[in-house]
Formats: sequence, C-alpha cells, structure tokens
Amino acid sequence: MKCMVLAGGRGDRLWPLSRKNYPKQFISVHGSHSVFQETIARNMAFCDEFIIVTNREYQFIVENQMKAFQGLTYRLVLEEEARKTTAAILLACLEFPLSELLFIVPSDHVIRGESYKDDINRAMVLAKNGGLVVFGMPVAKPDVRFGYLQYREDDVERFVEKPALSQAQTYQRAGNYLINSGMFLFTNGDLLQEVRQQSPDVFKACERAFEDRLVEKGKHIFYRREALEQIPAQPIEKTVFEGTRKGKVIRASFSWKDVGSLEDLSESGLMTQEDQRGQAQHSCENTTIINRGSRSIVVANHLKDVTIVNTDDAVYVGKTGASEELKELRRENPELQSYFDMGQVIYKPWGTYEILSADRRCVVRKVILNEGRTIYAHKHARRTEHWIIVNGKARIALAGQEREYFSNDSIEIAENTVHQISNIGEEPLVFLEISTGEEVMERDLISVESRDLTEAELGYKTEPFVRLLPAFKDYLWGGQKLREKYGKKCDYDCVAESWEMSAHEAGQSIVASGRYKGMLFADYLTRIGRENCGWKCQSVERFPILVKLIDARENLSVQVHPDDAYALAEENEYGKNEMWYILEHEEGAGIYCGFRRDVSRREVEEALRDGTILSLLNWIPVEDGAAYFIPAGTVHAIGKGVVLCEVQQSSNCTYRLYDYDRKDRYGNKRPLHVKRALEVMDYRRYEIPRYQDEEVEKETYTFRILSRCKYFECASIRLHGEMELPAYPDSFCSLLCVRGKGRLANSQEQCGFSIGDSFFLPCTKERLKVEGDCEIIVTHI
Repeated sequence: MKCMVLAGGRGDRLWPLSRKNYPKQFISVHGSHSVFQETIARNMAFCDEFIIVTNREYQFIVENQMKAFQGLTYRLVLEEEARKTTAAILLACLEFPLSELLFIVPSDHVIRGESYKDDINRAMVLAKNGGLVVFGMPVAKPDVRFGYLQYREDDVERFVEKPALSQAQTYQRAGNYLINSGMFLFTNGDLLQEVRQQSPDVFKACERAFEDRLVEKGKHIFYRREALEQIPAQPIEKTVFEGTRKGKVIRASFSWKDVGSLEDLSESGLMTQEDQRGQAQHSCENTTIINRGSRSIVVANHLKDVTIVNTDDAVYVGKTGASEELKELRRENPELQSYFDMGQVIYKPWGTYEILSADRRCVVRKVILNEGRTIYAHKHARRTEHWIIVNGKARIALAGQEREYFSNDSIEIAENTVHQISNIGEEPLVFLEISTGEEVMERDLISVESRDLTEAELGYKTEPFVRLLPAFKDYLWGGQKLREKYGKKCDYDCVAESWEMSAHEAGQSIVASGRYKGMLFADYLTRIGRENCGWKCQSVERFPILVKLIDARENLSVQVHPDDAYALAEENEYGKNEMWYILEHEEGAGIYCGFRRDVSRREVEEALRDGTILSLLNWIPVEDGAAYFIPAGTVHAIGKGVVLCEVQQSSNCTYRLYDYDRKDRYGNKRPLHVKRALEVMDYRRYEIPRYQDEEVEKETYTFRILSRCKYFECASIRLHGEMELPAYPDSFCSLLCVRGKGRLANSQEQCGFSIGDSFFLPCTKERLKVEGDCEIIVTHI
C-alpha cells in the first residue's frame, strides 16, 4: 500500500510559529520533530512507499525532514500552485497501477492510540472489496472548521461541507454523524473510475495536466501553474465522495486532533518544556504563553483568556480562541506581509541559513550545509565575504584552487572571485558568513555551475554490489507466477511485470541494501556518480537499460517500439530495442515477432480494419532457454503462457497496434496508437538473430551470450559450483537470478540470493565470486 501525504498547507492560524516559508506541519513539536514526521512514522508499518504532495517551495524542507527515516522510499509531487485536494490526490493517483491501495492522510493531525492499526486494517478490507473509505471522527463538540458525514453502519449516506454552528450542534445530538477527518483509503482504479463517471471533465483536465508534468531526476514530479489551472480548485469530497454510492466509513476508535490553530497546540499536548521557558505569569487566568524567542523573556500580569506567542522576530497577543481570525488580520495589513510569510531561517536545497544581524552594508549569517551537499560555484559583484568554520569538514574551491577546512579555520573571499563549498564530513557543516559591501543580500549572486559532489569526489568507497527491489505493473494480461514462483512481494490483483533494474520515471527500482537502502535507483545513481557506472555510460544522458520479468497469463497487445531518432524527436525519450529470454512456458505457447514476409503499409492497415493482423505476423513456438532479439520497429507480441526475462533500452515508449478489443475490469478499453505505430514499424520479413556459437562450458559453469547489440550485451550463466565473474571496468552490471540460489561475494562482504533476486554492480576491476546451483542473467553495456 502507498501512503499519500498531503503537506501543502500554509497554517496561517498558527502564526507566528507557522510561516508561509515554514508552515505548521513542519514546525518542531515535542522539542525534536514535526507533526509531518509523526505522520510518516505512524504509517511506516502499513505502507511501502510515501508520496508527499506539497508546494514547490517546501521541497527542501520535506527532503531535510525525511532524512530522519533511513531506508524509507518516498517521492514528491510538487505543485507550483495549490488547487485543493482534487488536483493533489488525482494527479498522484495517475502515477500508480489501478490495483494499488492508496491511503490519503493530511500531515497536520495528531493521532494517538493502539487501535489506529486495527482501523487501518478494517479500512483495507473495505477498500479491497470496492469501497471508497473515509475515516470519520466522533463529534466530541460542534466545530464549524470541518465537514461532516452522515452514516449508517459502514455506509456513507451523505457529506456536509463545513456547516453553520447550529447545524453542527444538531449533528452532534443526532448521533449518526461523524467529522470528516480528510483521511481516505481506496483501490486506485476504483477512485479513478468514479471520477471518470461523475466528473469526466475533471478527469480529462487531470489527464492533460499529467501529460504536461515534469519529472525531475526520475523521482520528483512537478506541476506548473498553467497545468494546474485546468483543474477545478475544489475538495475531493465534492468531486467524488458527495456523489458516489461506494462510500464507506470507519468510525475511528483512536484519538484524533487536527492542528488548525494556536489553541490546538496546547490541547493536543504538543507544547514542550522549551516552549515554557523564559516566561512568567502573575495573577493570570486561562493564559497560554509559548516562547520560542532565543533572546527575550515574556512576562504576563493580570491577564485572562489570552494567548501569547513570542519568536525572535514577531509577537502575537490575542484572546484565547481568536486565532481563527489571523487570516483576516493578515489581509488587513499587507505592509506586514514579509513578517507573515518569512521566518528567520531560510531553507535551501543544500541546507539552511539564518540571518543573525543585518544592516545596509553588513549581514551576518549562520549557514548549515547538509552532509554531502554543495553550495554551487558562484561569485558576488558588490560584496566581500569572510567565512568561519564553526563545526564540520569542508572542501572549498576558491579561484580554481581547492583545499580542506576544519573547525576554527577561516577564509576571505574577494569580490568577483568564484567560490564553492562542499560538506565532505559525516555531520552538518556549520559556518558563519560575514558579508560586507554595497549589496549584501541574495540578489548579488552570480551562479557559475550546479552539481553536488559524487561519492568518488567525497572520497567514499562505493559498495561492490547492492540488492534491488523491483517496481511492479498490474497490466490486465498479467498472472500470479512472479509472486508464487519468483518471490515477488506485491499485493496487486496480478503481477504482470517486475522492473528489476530500472531508473525510468515510469517505475523505479529501490535500493534494498547498503548505506543507501530505501533510495530510488535514479537517486542512488546520482549519489554514486557517473564514473561508477563506467565510461560507456557517460556518453548517454539517462541510465541506458531496463531489466524486467514478465508473466503473460494472457496475450499481450500487438505493439511496436520506435527507434532512437523517432522517439527522441516525438516522445523525448530513447527508442526501444529489447531481448527476450524464455524462462518457462505452457504447452503450445509462443510469441509473435515481426512479419512472416515483406508487407506493405496498406496491407497492414487493411488487416487492422478486418481484424486479421495476426495472420501477417511470424508465430514462433517457444522453448525454455531460447533468446530473441527484437529490434526497434519490429511488430511483436508475447503470447499467453510465457514467462520471460526482458532486457531493453530504458524506455517506456510503446505504440499499441491491436489489443483484441478487450476491456479492463472497469469496462474501459486501452488506447491504441495506430498512426504512430504505422510510422515506425519495419515492414520487412523478420530474421531471428542467433548467438548459439557463443557458448563456453567449464567445469563449474556454462556461459552463453543471449544477445549483443550496440545498447547492451546479455549472457546466461548456469552455475553448479563456484566461479569468478568477469570484471567490467568499463560498465556497470546487472545480475538477476532466474533459477536456484547462490552467494555473491568479494574480499570484504558476501550476500546470499535466490530466484527472483536482482543486483546492481558498479563498474570495477575487481572480480567478484559467485557460487551456488543457479542460473543468473548478467547484463552490461
């Protein structure tokens, strides 16, 4: 199950603790962590990946707070403009297979109680049976900040959005109403189908925005304002839940509090001893003081029903219960906008800085640079800087010269001098920056280049191999064999494909061992650097290959892939040449591969119209251990009853030509791409490339080349003992076990594996040992 965390709110009613540049879900509670972090920790036991939907400007805050969770996989959906929960939820849903369970949670709730896990499990059962589940909270007291839902047993009868106080009081007395918590759980396809039926215009708008999304580093998904403006700014309740007949409710048995105002902090038990320091009260009644100012005390005398919040740059004093009006106060005082929006600490991709002192010609900043990060090369035209290292280990490049600096070291940086600083230690680097000159603010910054240091540049030793976990696909033709025989842990209805080594944005593998456990594969590749993928990989912009397992319970569609030239021009990704290695098959199973004879475009068009396209294709009965190379432009289809390993270029560019007129479980046909397929296909007779002569048999193993092309070389190693793998100093290597079990080792470490296990090996001159009774597929470029 995936957990979608909604973390884009601004928290105006918690000012001055919450600011636009650091909203309520991220501020520290209990003295050490945020409510956002509590949300992640609370749901780790149920979810194998987190999708965090937030504003673009909060990306670096989220990334910094997620460092508290080692080995946890997450992605960000970044919005340039908030459009309420319809856009946030639906755009994230479009990233996942239809049978994926999704759990939607706000990031500003305080939840307590052991019964939480029981309620989640009950909701999962309802969702797997087609229910769109909402978590309802008992009405302890009428509250007009929330929506309500009327229910009978576990059925939702209607939603009411934020009623008047008199209505809320009626709902409390009625006993069959609950507060809508904003927490939902459903199967992805069920929700999308409801949107498609109830709000087709909204669904189409989301699809258009989805097509226009930008994927950064294969991980974070960014939506521009123009794309989001197509989608109505309305809550998901209005789009889906008010009109659905599938609404189900879990009457929550756990303690719940939405942190929506300053008063909620004390009521939720989120105030700490730190908040109570530096204050004194005399003859006060029902007065709350929160002091987070580091250089001042707060004294209250003869006050009643008052809330006071003090920070280093702002003080709030108001009647207890009136913080709801802070939004109005903000609108009435536009000249104070900067104080409402910005706190003392500024968040950057590399860390933070805090302005300690400032006037027109001098600014003192405390800078914290996170581990492994770099403040990229830049210069200043109208100021000089003096840096003092307070704590940590830095590498500073100044005018092309590099050296390392430690605590108490200092450096002078003159005007127009290019400089860069990297944290090469294992803890945050803290330094003071004293800027003097005619222009001491950020606008006097001229960037030169933009790149973090890789493992090699930081002096880290790259691990010789890492285990990978696959991304899964639940295409309607898939079966159960990858789960039952190849050990794939996935709760989809079917497992059609497992992407064993993939850095593609459509489905990434996850690092499952070593110091980067839990990291998406593309992030891992960035961290270790291109030099660890080999010089052959450095000539391509993106990671070049994708290795997958495929289980065809039914026939796959007849399809074709474009070559590089067409795909890059039309789709902005690589073309797709691929190799199939047959692992097992049912009696009579086979594949369609290319045309039986030379054909014309007109013949293909006529065959598509009259449904006889299969008669033109080359039907090949398969045998276990057979390998087939499918060049780009070759029309092909995997037949039912085949399980195979596919090695391909890293591309998801597929043009579906014929799909047997079938529908998914929601009654929808999959789209065809006939026009483009006809433009890219090879109309000549298909010839099967063979590599039977490239087989070497030794005492403990048999080595056989399966396919060799300019994009990759793939081999099968059947092992019954011990051997040394070839060294690949020029390329990374993929290792996938497709039979038996064994052990992979170098001089320092070893790792056992069994059928279905996959590994990435950085380029190396070291020869790794492998032993066991198994078959492994080894791929490199």
